[in-house]
Amino acid sequence: MNLRDLEYVVALAKFGNFSAAAEYCHVSQPALSNQIKKLEKELGTDLFLRLSGEVRPTASGERIVKIAQDMVTSAQRIRDTATEFRDPEAVPFKLGLTPTLAPYLTDYFSKLFSVVFPNMRVTIIEDLPGNMLNMVEDHSLDVALVAQLNHNPTLEFTSIWEEPLFLAVNQDHPLATLTSIRPDEVPVHDFIRLPHSFGYELEDRLLAPDKASRGSKKFDLTALRFETICRHICHSDDCTIVSALAAEQFCQDNWPLSFIPFEAPGNLRNLGAASRLNCPRKPLLTKIGAYIVENPPKGVTPTFVA
Repeated sequence: MNLRDLEYVVALAKFGNFSAAAEYCHVSQPALSNQIKKLEKELGTDLFLRLSGEVRPTASGERIVKIAQDMVTSAQRIRDTATEFRDPEAVPFKLGLTPTLAPYLTDYFSKLFSVVFPNMRVTIIEDLPGNMLNMVEDHSLDVALVAQLNHNPTLEFTSIWEEPLFLAVNQDHPLATLTSIRPDEVPVHDFIRLPHSFGYELEDRLLAPDKASRGSKKFDLTALRFETICRHICHSDDCTIVSALAAEQFCQDNWPLSFIPFEAPGNLRNLGAASRLNCPRKPLLTKIGAYIVENPPKGVTPTFVA
């Protein structure tokens, strides 16, 4: 038995599928399957039930998976501790951004890291908040930039900035001349909402989508990508919610959109870094936060405190 065997066991229990577990562990499916069979033979008990289309732990497997998870986590803590004593720039940094942030922050963070950590390799991964928080927990990411409302309480949250929320409409839309808008004033029949939260308290006060009303529209849109919705709004009477970061970028790129500020309360999003408790990379956030305080992205107000 070795640590790699235990990582295979934990991955298989997590995904319930040999292919997914093998991909996660960066090995072939036969290699992972054979290694788990060898471990079962060594232990003298089956760890998993191989069912049609499903793999799940046996009674003994459930107990062993829990122990294996503790051991794998402890091993990662050893690696993390060793990282603390190495050159911070010698270890690649993995940063997670949501689809409503990544298109507007990749250039910003590229400049930030070139100044703060010029010799460090940085990988930016775009995903939904829940997926990224899971990736922070399993060490696939060092830090995920998420809204405080979307934050996982088992992780540590470091506030970095606040930004307001806008309603985006076509420049010729009847609402485009408004100086502000309340959630109950948003035209529900024209409103397109993303399937995931932006992380604003105000979202709970927005009216639910009116399927019957939208069903009468001659041209309708359902999309997962935020920019797909915004491009559609450029030539339609629909509207959607947009963060300050996105609004600034759309203005810079001369998109034919108007952005109406939402009235308080709940119109500000607290955005921050989600990291593991006692993560050895946490000290890097001090330098990153200090840079952001001095050079914030357009449209946001820094909240970072060293």
